[in-house]
Amino acid sequence: MIRLPLLLLLPLLSALRAADEATPDTPRATELARKTRPALVSIEPAGRDGEIAGVGTGFVISADGLIATNMHVIGEARPLRVSLPDGQKLEVTAIHAWNREKDLAILRVDAHGLTALTLGDSSKLAQGDYAAAMGNPLGLKFSVVEGVVSALQKVDGHEMVQIAMPVERGNSGGPLLDKDGKVVGIVSMKSALTDNLGFAVPVDELRALLEHPAPVAMKNWLTIGALNAKIWKAGGGQWTQRAGVIRARGQDLTSFGGRTLCLYQPEPPPLPCDITVSVKLNDESGAAGLIFCSDGADTHYGFYPSSGGLRLTKFEGPDVSSWTILAQKQHAAYKPGEWNHLRVHLEAERIQCYVNGELVITSDDKALRTGRAGIAKFRQTEPDFKGFRISRETAGADPVADAIRALTNSAARGESFSPEALETLAAYPDTTLQVMEREAAALEKRAAALRSMGAEAHEHSVAGQLKELLEKKEPQDSDLARAAFLLARLDNAEFDPADGMAELDRMAEELQASLTEDDKSSPEKKLAALNRWMFVENGFHGGIEDMNNRANSYLNEVVADREGLPITLCLLHREFALRLGLKVSGRSFPGRVLNHMEIPGDPPRDVYIDAYDRGKLLTESETTALLLELNREVPEPEAWEPVPPVEIILRMLNNLTANATEAADTPRTLRYLNTALTLDPKGATHRLQRMLLFAKTGQREKARADAAWLIAQEPPGIDTSRVLELMESLK
Repeated sequence: MIRLPLLLLLPLLSALRAADEATPDTPRATELARKTRPALVSIEPAGRDGEIAGVGTGFVISADGLIATNMHVIGEARPLRVSLPDGQKLEVTAIHAWNREKDLAILRVDAHGLTALTLGDSSKLAQGDYAAAMGNPLGLKFSVVEGVVSALQKVDGHEMVQIAMPVERGNSGGPLLDKDGKVVGIVSMKSALTDNLGFAVPVDELRALLEHPAPVAMKNWLTIGALNAKIWKAGGGQWTQRAGVIRARGQDLTSFGGRTLCLYQPEPPPLPCDITVSVKLNDESGAAGLIFCSDGADTHYGFYPSSGGLRLTKFEGPDVSSWTILAQKQHAAYKPGEWNHLRVHLEAERIQCYVNGELVITSDDKALRTGRAGIAKFRQTEPDFKGFRISRETAGADPVADAIRALTNSAARGESFSPEALETLAAYPDTTLQVMEREAAALEKRAAALRSMGAEAHEHSVAGQLKELLEKKEPQDSDLARAAFLLARLDNAEFDPADGMAELDRMAEELQASLTEDDKSSPEKKLAALNRWMFVENGFHGGIEDMNNRANSYLNEVVADREGLPITLCLLHREFALRLGLKVSGRSFPGRVLNHMEIPGDPPRDVYIDAYDRGKLLTESETTALLLELNREVPEPEAWEPVPPVEIILRMLNNLTANATEAADTPRTLRYLNTALTLDPKGATHRLQRMLLFAKTGQREKARADAAWLIAQEPPGIDTSRVLELMESLK
């Protein structure tokens, strides 16, 4: 259970020398072990095959059932077995808090009256201090080892306690004790340099985590990253999904060649049909790709890359004696180690297989024509999949291929793109980005222009779709969530907003199923049930430590990590509320976005909901007090009115713009400003920002065009005389 960071290969001779010279002069380790042992637990996470994958350590930090350990000990979405030294099994009911970057986790178990350890103060640690650690090294449960603090230093950017003592697999998550038996660290890593050196997370980091818990019930923790069982049926290995990418890890050890299938559950359309997916292999000696005409077991076709080539195979049984390779070809269109788009066109009389728009295999084998489609992997490779689709299509070449080929040929000749070509590219942004990246690598002199054009096409597509969605004549309640998912696609072309909406549908079904009859008896009780389900049972919470991380503005990342900004959490809360029939709307106050709901009664009551503070309900006066605390001013009257969806998306763009500006990421900043101006062409502040960026990066004509607009419109608050001076200087 111990990680071995590459940073630990750096010279540590001086620290080791200090450790060798130090001699402990504190109470014997046996006495500490006697006092500490009752508070230790062993933690056994399940592996990819459901069996126990190893053993780690944890320790009780509260008598009512809180246990501290490492995040890497418990993994993600894994069942856990926790037991005390006397053999008593403890049921894990929730993950009380966790932090991936700090490698910390706190479990909640169903137990009371436990022996808890006292947390010390790691800020007072000094080189040479006595230290002892307890844990389960190499599976030898509840062992003790002593040594000294050899240094306090940063590892991978995080403060760590360096300890001179043997640390082995299984010590992870155990307590590091001072001479008084107080916990001063959580053992996390062993050194790759020597067997007698380890590292621990300072206990003060654990204290900080305790102050901001984000409890997730164990039954919900096990669903994080899980595939939707209504859509996929996986057999063997570990299949997970995050932000639209399906990952396959591990193997089906009972299947020949490690064949591991994941079948798409909806009924396939009648023939002819198209089956497509994009796949990326991390090890080309393995194989992964599409399967089709499957009986759900050993019989199916497979089209997949293997050993750098493409293969079409007919599987008619459990082992190689019943497998027939129908065709195997090398093709320049396949790019090892990159995303490759696979397409199978299935007809009654033939099978056509494409890679990246190029026809590579045609077969007239007709042995199989019924059954389901899906994805599969073979051997050790751990592939990623995205964009699986199965649809009724007509015969013929890949509709994307000809358009892309013509455009890339133009690029090779050094020709510029026409507005019509840009529109064509925007229609196929995923394929465009992939092809343009490959062409840029082959044509180094044109690389910068090609990448810029691909990004511009993608940006143009997303911005246009956003504008169309937000200006619909007959808007729907769910349009705001769709727009937020689409906004996430602006920076992540791999993400499909349809996958995000499908995940919201799944979670909404889970929410509906969790309601009792009493929960449904009034709008107020429905709201309370929603808040309990979202913030208590599923652990949605505000991003406290890393609030400025741009992932907090991507709705798909917020759903996946259950952490976000006030605006994204309120948006999700509103989406779930509307699906329960609650009339919840957003309020865009300076410094904080809140939701509003009118509670029926005589008279009715206005409540404001702070999704950033776990759904806390506020009166109007409490809301005013909060906003005064945040902004030192009372919001204008119009801020109390419902906010249109486009204003929410523009505010999310403002957050992303601020993040990109702070990071000095000009391309990203321009991308957000361009999108904002597509949605709000009269946005003078956005146009002024863009004009200045264009001028700074030497894009003079574009800067002059924005300056001319500002001078002609004379928007309030902008000194057009200064704009005119800049415009003249750009000549």
